[in-house]
Formats: sequence, structure tokens, C-alpha cells
Amino acid sequence: MGTVCPNRRRALIRRSGIGRIGRMLKSLQTRILLYSLLIASVPLLILGIISYGSQRSLLEKEAKNALNAGSLNIVNETYSYLNERISDVKLMSANSVIINPGHSKEEKSEELKKFIDAKGNYYGVLHLDMEGNVIADTSNKMIGDNLAQRIWFKEAIEGHEFLSDVYKTRAFSEPIIALSAPVYDNAGKMIGVVSPAFRLEGLWELMEKKANEISEKYPVNFFMINQEGIMISKKDPHGVMQDSALKEMGLTKGKLMEASLSDDLYSAENGEKIYSIQPVHTIAKTENKWFVVVGADKKQVFQPLNDLLTRYLTIYSIVFVSIILAVYLLTKTLVRPVQELVEATEDFIGGKEFIISDKRSFEEMEKLNLAFLRMMETIEDREKEIVRTEKLKYVGQLAAGVAHEIRNPLTTIKGFFQLLKSQDHDKTLIEKYSDVMLHEVDRVNVFVTQLLDLAKPHQLEWEKIDLKDLLEEIIDTYIPSIPSFHVRLINEVTHSVVVYSDRNRLRQVLLNVLNNSCEAIEARGQIELRHNSESHYVRLVISDDGKGISPENLKNIGMPFYTTKPDGNGLGVATCIQIMEELKGKFQIESVRDEGTKVTLIIPTTNRLIK
Repeated sequence: MGTVCPNRRRALIRRSGIGRIGRMLKSLQTRILLYSLLIASVPLLILGIISYGSQRSLLEKEAKNALNAGSLNIVNETYSYLNERISDVKLMSANSVIINPGHSKEEKSEELKKFIDAKGNYYGVLHLDMEGNVIADTSNKMIGDNLAQRIWFKEAIEGHEFLSDVYKTRAFSEPIIALSAPVYDNAGKMIGVVSPAFRLEGLWELMEKKANEISEKYPVNFFMINQEGIMISKKDPHGVMQDSALKEMGLTKGKLMEASLSDDLYSAENGEKIYSIQPVHTIAKTENKWFVVVGADKKQVFQPLNDLLTRYLTIYSIVFVSIILAVYLLTKTLVRPVQELVEATEDFIGGKEFIISDKRSFEEMEKLNLAFLRMMETIEDREKEIVRTEKLKYVGQLAAGVAHEIRNPLTTIKGFFQLLKSQDHDKTLIEKYSDVMLHEVDRVNVFVTQLLDLAKPHQLEWEKIDLKDLLEEIIDTYIPSIPSFHVRLINEVTHSVVVYSDRNRLRQVLLNVLNNSCEAIEARGQIELRHNSESHYVRLVISDDGKGISPENLKNIGMPFYTTKPDGNGLGVATCIQIMEELKGKFQIESVRDEGTKVTLIIPTTNRLIK
């Protein structure tokens, strides 16, 4: 037996899978379901995408407005705070004790202490002469030190109020921001510089108060940096004066300036945070530009959007499942009458009565059912008419065939009787005539037996039969009657195949088919027997490479008295067909002229099919 290569097997499996999918897509119920899902789901999906996009834009705009507004509020408060400190240093520089050279260092230090105690925002204050020497100090730690190289001193000597960056000194344990202003005497002559160092906590508390107004929506982090990226103010004091802020934000000094001039939010390189960057302006000169940065976590900003997406997906899933259920029930209601009509039609084809369900359905389906009912009634009437016509035709053919088959022997017998009557004959001639007449009588008897065999039902003896053993038995009996050089018989039924049948009747069919195949081979040829098992049946195929049957003759094969043999009566194949029907099987014949004939016997393998 042949085998199927793996690649071809996979191709067949794939093709069968595609075929099943194709059949599913062709069904009315599947198509209605798909179309309904498309009609309902696509607009819902588009609406969801549009709504999601609009909500995202709205949240982005809201975040932009909130962060920008928050950062501007902090900038404005910082501006006011720093200008207040600058106003303080101006007042300090104009203090009557400070501008009067007649007061001692101790008196000036005491006056400065009173000032910072009243304000409460300063660590301490220095008073320097024109050479940069500290002549008064509220902490008394730096008197006598020369600070002429400090930038805030240089700027004050030039006549400017100045605001420094954050830096540390030995006088204070924490980072400070120094202010400076020139001191003029009553004559308007510059006589020195005052420089208070104010507390960063105050600046931070002010920024935090404003930032809390934004935090009502979502948490934010905020800080102040200069254009060099140095942290000026931060909640954690240890982070002040660090230079990692720009790197963490993915910014350069140039981009920092550019971002501060735009209203758009700046997104960090890792995409996790967004920032609003605003420049800080003061009335004093500064060492570097300052910037307020307010940042928020993108996940927290867009958390409402994620919640909205979850709700959308939940609603979409519920709607999708609801549509599937509703459309399934609807299509089932629509398709059920069609399926019932198909089943009724198939039952009618199988020989049962065409019965339409009396359940109420939609009007069009009821009209279709009535149309089918009228069509089936018309078909039944036409079928009865055809059967009646065929019966008359068959009876005529049967009568003609019987008359022909019986008339010839009777004519022969009659002729010999007339010869015997007309003259005297010797014993030898009488015996010769008698043998001929007996042969003709036997011919009539065989014909009548075949005719009765075709017409009369038989009492069958059902039993389990090993088809392999039966074929070997028939072949052993049949082979001696055919010349070995003329026909080669190949039996491929080599293992046990159990069928359920009547042994004698099945044997009769097999012998008839083998005999016809042998007679069809005019020169050399072969007859091949093979089988394959199906559910509840065995398909036995007997094929030959003889002369075959023409299409014109093939369509008449099986009709009683139709034969192409000179000495045949046309009852052989008809009898085989009749027997196979009795055995609950089938007799099928295929043939191609000059190529051969293939007869297929479909034989039951179980008694479940026997009623």
C-alpha cells in the first residue's frame, strides 16, 4: 500500500482547515453575525478612539495649564520674596548707624543684629569697608577677614544691588544666598558694603505653599536652579548646590533657556516626567539666571486617562459580548427555519415525507416553505407519473425479453417435433434430436430461474464473513477455469476483513463480476481486487484493464435484457444490483472505453444496518 509524504499530508491538513473556515464563512448565520459585529463595533471603536484622543488632549492641556500656572505663581512669589530681601538690604545700607563713621564696630554689629532679629529671615549680616575688610559681623566670626574677591562685593562696589548664587561659608553650616548693596554716607560718598545672608527655608516654604495648590490635582516636585544647572532651592537641603538636575531632566544649558521661553511642557528623555520651566526675574543684578522648575509624573497626570481607557474597554467588552449574544439569538431565529427547510428537503431526498415545522416564522420564510411544499408535491406527482411510465416501459421490455428468450428454444423444439412427425427416423437420429430439445428446455429453465431470482425476494442468512477467506475460496475455484497466459488475477486483500452479509448471495455477485471482467479481456490483461474500510462499510473494488464499456452502453447497464454479448440475456448485472440492495450494500460501476472497467461493491460490516 502507498504512503503519503509528510509535506503533502501537512498541505492536505492545511487545505482541509482552510476549507472548514471557508464553509463557516459561507453560512448565513456566520455572515449575519460578522456583518452585525462590524456594523456595531466599528462605529463604537471609532467613537472610543476619538473620545480617547480628545480626553488625552484635554488632560494634556489641563496638565500644561496647571503646571505652567503653578510655576508662574511660584515665580511671582519668588520675585516678590527676593525683591523684599533686596528692599531689606537697601534699608540696611541706609541705616543711620551704619552710614555714620562715628559709630564703633560694636555699635554697628549691634544695630545689624537688631535688624535681622526684626526680620527673622537672615542668618547674619556683614559690613565691609571699601577694601573688602569685614568691620562688623553679627556672628563675630569673620571680623577682620578680607572678602574683596567675592563677586557680590565687587558688584556692590560698582554701585549695584546684587543677588548671589548659593554658596557655603565657614561662618554658616548651611548653604546661603548673599545679598549686597553699597553704603553711602550723608554726603553721598560710598563708604562700604553691607551683605546679609538670608535663609533658604523661607524661600522653600514660600515655593512649597504655592506648589501645594497644584498638588491638589496630582503630586508635583519643584525646585529652583540656575543656568549652570546648580540647584538653588530644594526640599532636601543636601541636594542644594548639586549639578545633576539638568542630567536627570535630559537638558543642556542651551535647551534650558529654550524651554524656559516656551509655554509647552518639557518631557524628560525617559518619558516618565513632564516639566514646566519658568525664568525668575529680580530688580537686583544676579550672578546667573534662575529658573523655577515644576515637574509631575506622567503616569499620575494621565492616570484619569488610563482609568477612562479601562472603562472604555470594559464597556466595549460588555457591548461586544452583548452584541454577539443578541445577534446569535437573532440569527438563530432567522436561520432556524432555513435549517429546518434544509433538513426536511434532505429527508425528502432520503425517501421520507416532506414535513414542514408548524412553528411560527417570519412571512418570507413561510412563503418559501409553502413554495417548497408545492414544489415537493409537484415532484412527487411527476415522480409517480415517471414511475408509472417506467413501469409500463419496463413491463413492455420484460414481455419482449421473455418472449424472445422463450420463443427461440420453443421454435427449435417445435421444429424438431415436426421433423420427427413428418418422417421415420432411426434411434440415433431420435437421440440426437432429443438432446437438442433437452438443451433448449434447459435454456428455458435457466432463464426462468434467473428471472425468478431477479423478481423473487430471498430468505437471507446473515452472518459474519471474513472477506479475505471468501475471496481466496472463490479465486481458488475460479482460477482453474481461466488460461494463466490470458488473465492475471491480483488479490490485494491480504488481511482479515470482516463483513456482515449472506455468504451465498455475496459469492454469486463476486463470481458474476469476476466472470464479466475475464470476458472483457480479449488478449492479455489483469484483474485487481483491493479494498478500503469506511465507517460501517467495506469498499471492495474489482478492476480490469479490458476493452471497457462505451458511455452509451454504460448508462443502460443493469437494465434487464440489455446486453452487448451475443449469447447474453442482460440479467447478470441486474441480478447483482438486486442482490447488493438485498444485502444493504451498493453496486457501482465505472468504465472507460479501451481502458477498463471498475466495479465497486459496498458491503456492510455491522448488523446495525440490517433491519
